[in-house]
Amino acid sequence: MIKFEFIGGKSLIRGDITLEFIDPEVFEYALSLLDDGKIFENFVNSFLSEILGHTFTPVGGLHDRGIDGLEYLFNQKERKQYIFQSSIQKDCKNKLHLSLKKLNDNKIRFDKFYFITNRIFPEIDKETDHLYEQYKKPIYIYDLKWLSARVNHSEGTIRAYEVYISDHFHEFKKPGKSYIFSNLIDDPRLFVFLRQQWDESKGDLKTEEILADTLILYCLEGTDPDKNQVKTNEEIKKDISKLIKFNPSLLSDTIDKRLITLSEKPRQIKYHTKQKGYCLPYDTRLQIQERNFKDNALYKTFKTQVKHKLKKYQGKENIKLSDSFSLIEAIINKLFYQQGLEFADFVLEGENQSAIEKDLGDIISSTVDESSVGLKNREEVKSLLLVTIRDIVYNGSFEQKLFLKKLSNTYMMLFLLQCDPKLCIYFSTMASELNIYVGNSILVPALSEIFLKPINKNHCNLLKKASDLGVKLSINKTILDELVSHFRMIKNKYEVEYKDNEDIYLSDEMMVLYVEDIMIRAYFYAKLREEVTDFDEFLDKFVTPNMSNAEYELLEWLEDEFGIKFISDESLEIQINAADEKLLYKELKNLKKDDVRAQSDSKFVLTIYAIREKNNEMDSSHIFGYKTWWLTKDVRTQRAVRNVFNDKYKITCYMRPDFLLNYISLAPKKRDINDVYKEIFPSLLGVNISFHIPEEVSGTVHKYIKMHASKSPVRIKAAIRDLTDKLKTNPKLRNRKKVEHFLDKRLSELKKY
Repeated sequence: MIKFEFIGGKSLIRGDITLEFIDPEVFEYALSLLDDGKIFENFVNSFLSEILGHTFTPVGGLHDRGIDGLEYLFNQKERKQYIFQSSIQKDCKNKLHLSLKKLNDNKIRFDKFYFITNRIFPEIDKETDHLYEQYKKPIYIYDLKWLSARVNHSEGTIRAYEVYISDHFHEFKKPGKSYIFSNLIDDPRLFVFLRQQWDESKGDLKTEEILADTLILYCLEGTDPDKNQVKTNEEIKKDISKLIKFNPSLLSDTIDKRLITLSEKPRQIKYHTKQKGYCLPYDTRLQIQERNFKDNALYKTFKTQVKHKLKKYQGKENIKLSDSFSLIEAIINKLFYQQGLEFADFVLEGENQSAIEKDLGDIISSTVDESSVGLKNREEVKSLLLVTIRDIVYNGSFEQKLFLKKLSNTYMMLFLLQCDPKLCIYFSTMASELNIYVGNSILVPALSEIFLKPINKNHCNLLKKASDLGVKLSINKTILDELVSHFRMIKNKYEVEYKDNEDIYLSDEMMVLYVEDIMIRAYFYAKLREEVTDFDEFLDKFVTPNMSNAEYELLEWLEDEFGIKFISDESLEIQINAADEKLLYKELKNLKKDDVRAQSDSKFVLTIYAIREKNNEMDSSHIFGYKTWWLTKDVRTQRAVRNVFNDKYKITCYMRPDFLLNYISLAPKKRDINDVYKEIFPSLLGVNISFHIPEEVSGTVHKYIKMHASKSPVRIKAAIRDLTDKLKTNPKLRNRKKVEHFLDKRLSELKKY
């Protein structure tokens, strides 16, 4: 018996197939949230095909004939005079009347008209009778209630809903539980970003260095050593965080390196030893001063010219509108927010006009609907704004095009910094899907950071942020037993090797940093700073020093501190291949692992693969890659799996902590992205930043956009899954922040002197 697991409701048996009965209320809730007309059109086509037994084709050609306001129009393939229109507009009644009027005014013939909306249409029977009297043609209205009443019509309607949900309905579990719609496959942003990240990790691209340089140079504007105006490394990073509205830790290490490089010949910045800070060279400061004058003039000219266009078109249509320019700004903001990559690429490269047109009508419509424009005047205002925006984008003056190009360059920088709403949706949703078993190569350093300053708790912060973002963190008995053994080992090692020699290690910080075991090193570091008085007090932060109940106490500590849950092997209800376990154990012994570790690691690795198999994580219906992983720095076990099994376990079960740090924990959050886009698009700030961004950034992105356009949705989905899993496991990611222990980094710094 085949079972399909879908959102909401209970199981329902039809013949030999068990379907999931869709709760109509859940269906209505999911559909009512939809704010993307193209997604709704695709859903309606597949849904109605199952109910009516028809296939549909786009009407086409309307925009070529200058007829706007009829987006998402299609007809029954066999009967070209049966016209269907889907709409997500809130004022669905007004939209229906407007569409019929435009068809009639433009002499577009139809025998029947079907209007499908994700809103509840008031008094449908009364309205259809009224429209029949007016047009002498049958008008059918399929609203949200009509659709929900038929969602369980057949296996096909349920599947249409399930595909719609799995592809576009993304859940944010924390903070709170909320949902958002997004087409992550047809939109090129996710594919382009992942492809660029992967190619940069294995090639010679220097995009991250370019972005760091751009932000450094911008933040040094206004410096002048003659006026004692210089900036330290930390001040530059602080200014960058204000500029991009999110923590710049992602670029922190790169910024450190680039400050040194940019200060070397040929110098782009200067470091003043006496004033202990960085500044721009004199010639560069003059150049920027001149540029600032030009940018101010450009922004004013853009505003003046656009207001003139609006006035001209308002006069032609006799439309009264007090602040039309603010609506133009709001539309430009939404263009960058909702389809920034395609819009910026068109502005910079001049290709793919259709990419802009696909959402332009919806963007203008939603902007006006959210404004204070009166209901009676709204459709005329929408038409006014549509013709004005098209005029600016396609036939704009030199100043108008330059203004948009500068904003587009700035968008490209933010996009490659993962500051984009679609990328945020993807990685936030992925976080809520991940099931990560945390290895002791992460747990032990995290515990050892307890007495460090919050900013230096790199492993702790990684786990806390991941848990806060909805990542499920777990350990099993194998990991717990190893952790307890580690505590017993360090207690014994301290008693034997260090207890009677503490004065030697506490005499010099360098001596402390050379202590091999990280927990004992952390103890000495804490005692040196008078955080603890003896080793038992240090241990008591985690467990009772006599270790009488260490398993329970460590479990309690890990759950309270990091939200890590214990999962028993029995509860998993899985079976491990005994022959595979024996082969892996032998290989781990060959790689010099002790007997106990070889046994536990071989069992644990195969447990991860068994969980994946049980949960059908190879299912191709989602785009987030595998869900179950082992978060570890252990490379020997990974090598053993590869040596023994070759392609049997093609995708490793090891997630690099760098991935979780860079793409999940440190990634810009939705509220930060919203703030950035509000401030930059469009604004003088958005124009200013673009000055430092080289052309190769947009050229690289353009190449990947074309690659996306050449692939089918099925291949795009597969590529996204594949690229995601590669980034999770790739050991050669470069120009990325590493999960490094503060004390190890401190030792490296002291060795330089």
